[in-house]
Parts: sequence; structure tokens; C-alpha cells
Amino acid sequence: MSTFPFQNIAIIGLGLMGGSLALALRARGYTGILQGAGGSASDLGLARSAQGHGRAVFDEICEDPADLPLGAVDLLILAVPPAALSVYFALAAENLPAAAVVTDLASVKANNVAKGEALLGARYQSSHPLIGAEQHGFAAAHADLYRDYRCILCQGSVTDAEVDERLTGFWTALGAEVLHLDVATHDTALAATSHLPHLLAFAYLELLGAEPELALLAGGGLRDFSRIAASDPRLWADILWQNRAAVRARLARLQEGLGRLDGVLAGEDPAPLLASLSRGQQTRSRFRFPSS
Repeated sequence: MSTFPFQNIAIIGLGLMGGSLALALRARGYTGILQGAGGSASDLGLARSAQGHGRAVFDEICEDPADLPLGAVDLLILAVPPAALSVYFALAAENLPAAAVVTDLASVKANNVAKGEALLGARYQSSHPLIGAEQHGFAAAHADLYRDYRCILCQGSVTDAEVDERLTGFWTALGAEVLHLDVATHDTALAATSHLPHLLAFAYLELLGAEPELALLAGGGLRDFSRIAASDPRLWADILWQNRAAVRARLARLQEGLGRLDGVLAGEDPAPLLASLSRGQQTRSRFRFPSS
């Protein structure tokens, strides 16, 4: 018997995050009903043929999420870009049973959580697994993406204790260490640890685009620094725009720091440069990164 607190799960959005979630559920022994919808023709085809533990991963796949038989679903997971959430909040409000729980995996919360709560009330609580990759689509999905990771549950204005307990149980059964943050704290923190790093990687590669002769001169440093610039620009434009106030605040702090470093490089003493680099190295050693 599965240890998961839900036995009829639907996932809308069968790209990297949603597809990996489905594969991880089966790999972790989920034996209940699993439905999926939403994605490119390629995503849907791969999802239909996906196997896990000797069986099809999905019991049902629909091209259009509106065609999902949501009447018996007890957990709906929205693995879609933030800009698309409102459409599926409305779909859930119209079609899910009253006792069903709804969550999403979005990287930015404030406006989305307010919209979700307005349409769904306390049966909605937002999640954010702190994982990801620069690839996208079901072709890049793998069960190990949801391994040795942390998942944030966001406490909104109408968070229900029972819903929180069930979602905590769900993510714990899927191998997560569950953290709780309020929406504002989440968005401020993610601006620092995810959103601004993506902006910087994209921006620096845009700068290098004016010098095509450099393409054959890159080593491991640029590869590792720029990896996330291979991510989906549409998705990241959406995330960065929605969280632009927090990102701009972090960007201002970075610009101040870069100004100080510029002053050091213009001077005669290399000691402050070494001290700055050493602090950066020490700070990195304190971070707990996902294993995959």
C-alpha cells in the first residue's frame, strides 16, 4: 500500500518538473491513479509510453487539461509556467471535488497565491520543490530530479492545517525535507538564490554574443557559470517579471558590490580582492545544493 496521502493524482504540465514528478512517484512506490495533461505533442507522446516499475506511469493522458476526469481527483498538481496558473485555478474551481487539494510548483508566489486562494480557498496551498535543470520537456524528465531535495510550502492568508499536513506528507513521501515560508519571504529569498543568478547568466551570455570569436575559447568556468542560460527564456522572463521588485533590490546590492570590486581592481593593493574571493568561497561551502 502506498504511503502517499493521496490516491488519485492529476498533473497538469508534463515538462521537466511535472514529468519528473510522475516518474518519481512511481519510483517511490506510488500505486494510486495518476493522470496527466498539458504539454507539447512530443511531451504527451513520451508520457504515454513512459514506464515505471513494470507498468505505465500514467493511467490516463489527455492533450487538453479540460478533458481530464477531475471528479475523483484528490490532488491536482499544476506544473505549468506562472503566467498559466490562473487558467488552471479556474478549471480546478469548476471541476474538482470540494475535498480535493490543489498545489503548484511555481518559482514565484505572491500574485499567484493570492489568485489561487481567491478561487480555491483553503484547499489550495502552493509548493516549490527546490530543484530543476536547464533542460525542458518530458524528454529531460527523470525520477532522480526529486531526490535529496527541499520543498517549500508557502503559507498564505488562508492556509488550512489539514491541507498543510497532507501536502507535507506527500512531499515527505517523495523524499523531500519540507520547509515552511510565508509568500513574501519566499519571493525575496528566491530572488537571491535563483532568479538573479538566472538573470546574470542570461545577461552575460547576451554580452558575449557580440564577440562570436570567443565561442572556441571557453573552458569549464564559463560552462559551469552559464549552464542555466540554456534554460527556457520564456519561462524565465515570466518568473523575473513577476518577481521584478525583489530581483531589482538584489540587483542593486550586487551593483554596489561590483562597484567596490571595481575600485579594488583600480587600486594598488590585491589583498582586498583576495579577501573578497575568500569570503565568496566560504559562503558557497555553507550552501546545501540539491544532489541532482
